[in-house]
Amino acid sequence: MDDSGPQKSVVQRVPTKRSSAAPAPSADYNLRILWPLARWIEERDGPDALNAIVAGTGTTVADFDGKSHWVSADAFETILARGRARMPDDETFMRACVHRLKEAYGPIRYLLWATTPSAVYGQTVKTYHLVSTVGKPSIVTHDRTHFHMRIESDGRMISRLNCLMRQAQCRALPTLWGLPAAHVKEDACIARGDPTCELHYHWYVGRHWLPTLLGAGVAGVAGYALMRLGVATPLTALAGALIGGVVGFLVETRRSDRINERTRREVMEALQQLAREQAEARNDLLQMHGRQKEWTRLVEEEMSARAGVFQKLATGVEDLHQARASTLLGFSHDLRNPLQIIQMSAEYLQEAVPVQGEAGAAIHDITQSVARMRRMLGDLVHVTKAQRDFVTMAPQRVDTKELTGALRRRLRALAYGSEVRTTVFATREVPDHLEIDPLALDRIIDNLLTNAVKYTDRGSIVLELDGTPGHLVLKVSDTGRGIEPDAVDLIFQAGGSSLESRRGDSFGVGLSVVVQLLDQIGGRLELMSKPGSGTTFWVYLPVDAVPRHSMPEVPAGRESTDLALSRVVRVRKVPA
Repeated sequence: MDDSGPQKSVVQRVPTKRSSAAPAPSADYNLRILWPLARWIEERDGPDALNAIVAGTGTTVADFDGKSHWVSADAFETILARGRARMPDDETFMRACVHRLKEAYGPIRYLLWATTPSAVYGQTVKTYHLVSTVGKPSIVTHDRTHFHMRIESDGRMISRLNCLMRQAQCRALPTLWGLPAAHVKEDACIARGDPTCELHYHWYVGRHWLPTLLGAGVAGVAGYALMRLGVATPLTALAGALIGGVVGFLVETRRSDRINERTRREVMEALQQLAREQAEARNDLLQMHGRQKEWTRLVEEEMSARAGVFQKLATGVEDLHQARASTLLGFSHDLRNPLQIIQMSAEYLQEAVPVQGEAGAAIHDITQSVARMRRMLGDLVHVTKAQRDFVTMAPQRVDTKELTGALRRRLRALAYGSEVRTTVFATREVPDHLEIDPLALDRIIDNLLTNAVKYTDRGSIVLELDGTPGHLVLKVSDTGRGIEPDAVDLIFQAGGSSLESRRGDSFGVGLSVVVQLLDQIGGRLELMSKPGSGTTFWVYLPVDAVPRHSMPEVPAGRESTDLALSRVVRVRKVPA
């Protein structure tokens, strides 16, 4: 039993109940594939649960009778998704897909004993059209204990649940002969963004009784002939037949053991490769956690240093307040004289009208006094503003060739176990090296890659290393959910994004850190995103990323953040 199918919304359903074995032009899957899953749900959750799963799909519980009832891909995928929602994990889902598998094959399972798993695997591809019209299966290689199947897309996406069900049913096929389940090695999957599904199945062979019977028969016939010639007795002929049977059994045992030993080596190599990949992923994740720990330590040191500075400033401010109180008392005293002159001059002017003689001099005194007051008031206002660097940096030489390999491992580790295909490559324009603080570089890259993995459920993430004069360009493209236009400005502000839009334990500060670090080293960031299609970031890192020691004097708070964004971030328009 085999299947494949697209992942689409449940719309425009087609009639699904068919009486013939051939599918209707608008039907995609034969419900015989789902017979084990239906029985699992019915037995464990009851008939009402099965009714709830098929509700609105154009099918009924009666359609799961093991006969040919064809349904649309939409209905098929909906049933799969609802069934999976009732199970704790994918492994349980795969077991449900092969529940009572022998009964699903019906009386034909007795005929299978006359053939081999190898022959049935090959026949599965040839009769694929009897259970599905989605996808194009083919046999790449095929021998006694190994089967390499390739499924090409026919333009319709194949869901991951569909792939898991197909793997489960093909993996369980050898159990029909009383053999262990086959080992599955998945090299590629359409649901994860690959162009084809590539599956390798390895299984063990059982002992056949034919060599034993043949050995016993040949020896028995020879013994009977010798007995007729008077050379052997009946007991000798019987003993010869038994010896012939034992020889045949030993030959068959050696043959099957030799084949199974080869299968064991292949399975062990596949498991070792999987273990190596898991170890590499764990190691890369541990390194990333180490970088995050180092970053936290560095920030804590910066905060501690700033706390000391703030304490000194607080003491200085108190002293400054006392000094200002004394200064203001002095200014207050000094201001009394010009104020008195103004008052006296005003009174004199009132008496000396029209203004002439000394009245003109009084007006002059008033003017001089106002000027003196302005100068003294100007001495009271003195504001200085300064902006410190985000963190203290120590630039080092970073080799871009080694960086490419490290980023390939890092991205693979972050996406390990997900349905996302990752690709990392470098163009010929990449500079040989760059001078940058390694911790700052890691923080910039880790935040971008973590966001890409966090917000991409399926498809691919591509990291391209490129170069322009004086810059290393990192291009991170994903097929995730994208960013709404009205949220683009908010994602670069610490905590600016809405809680509903965040994934996992995100605090919404990662991209703000990226902007601050790029602003400090003179880098740039460009963004293009389309909701529902994905996001692309371009990060321009100076080859000589020496941090600026003299930062421009800017106000603190929101205005400072806006100025940093204006220097660093540019949003590209999505092509029509």
